[in-house]
Amino acid sequence: LGFITGLVPREKSMAFERILFRATRGNVYLRQAVVEEPVIDPVSGEKVEKNVFAVFFSGERAKSKILKICEAFGANRYSVPEDLG
Repeated sequence: LGFITGLVPREKSMAFERILFRATRGNVYLRQAVVEEPVIDPVSGEKVEKNVFAVFFSGERAKSKILKICEAFGANRYSVPEDLG
């Protein structure tokens, strides 16, 4: 299993979830949580309300689809090391 994490604008979070589900035919596990305080967007420099997300998937094809969708929705992706120990 692989995973992608990041932040997506709150107003786009429901559409983001639907598109991910449809593009992968339900073969992903997505979790979202509300970020309580506005976050400074690295692109625009403005404070924006966002949701944090983690998408778990299997396969390179699913990964490429998810990355394209993240790009289309303006999601800021953040890498998490796989070996934290």
